[in-house]
Amino acid sequence: MLRDADLSLASWLESSLPPGTGVRFDAPRARWQEQVPEAPFVSVFLCDIRKDGQHQPSSGWSDVRDGDGRLVGRQSPHRYHRLSYLVTAWAGAAVGERGASAATATASVFEEHELLGVLINACVSTETLGEDHLRGSLAEAGLPVFVRCGDGDSGPSPVTDPWPGLGIAPRAHLVLELVVPVVPPVAKDLAAPVREVVLRTHQLPDPVQAVETVRRRDGRRELP
Repeated sequence: MLRDADLSLASWLESSLPPGTGVRFDAPRARWQEQVPEAPFVSVFLCDIRKDGQHQPSSGWSDVRDGDGRLVGRQSPHRYHRLSYLVTAWAGAAVGERGASAATATASVFEEHELLGVLINACVSTETLGEDHLRGSLAEAGLPVFVRCGDGDSGPSPVTDPWPGLGIAPRAHLVLELVVPVVPPVAKDLAAPVREVVLRTHQLPDPVQAVETVRRRDGRRELP
């Protein structure tokens, strides 16, 4: 599912970002600050996975039937998980690194901010990924895949201070969230269908005989 989520997100990002902008899914690295990339790119690093509480279906199992209407299995409800990506943009080296001038560094920062702004605008105008962007199990599920950027309504940010752990200087970033469905497998180990029902009526007392028995019992009103 995670690979399908990455591929679906990559398809959406490529359609939203300016032509020629690269997309990388590895964690940001310190050496990126010292190298001028051949073309601007965004780093989309999956940093947190949690169960999402806003888009959960009701509980209960559902029947799965074949084309003839026969019951072939039962399936528990799907669940949504929230995938949080740390998004940073990279367009050039910082001032003082490899001879980068202040003007060049500032221009690079502006370009990086522009890329992040494009993604924010894309998130504002898009609630779910289009079917043409969905890949693998997400396309097969037929369920919506939600996309959000910097949504404070989903709780505290899973990314607090990533820079010391990544070994890079602080830089502008946003947290992009993809809320994806996880569809459980169909349980096909079902009990055999009922083919015969036997009613053991001979074991039930005869109501007429029961009444006569009561009348013969010295006035005691009790059943045998």
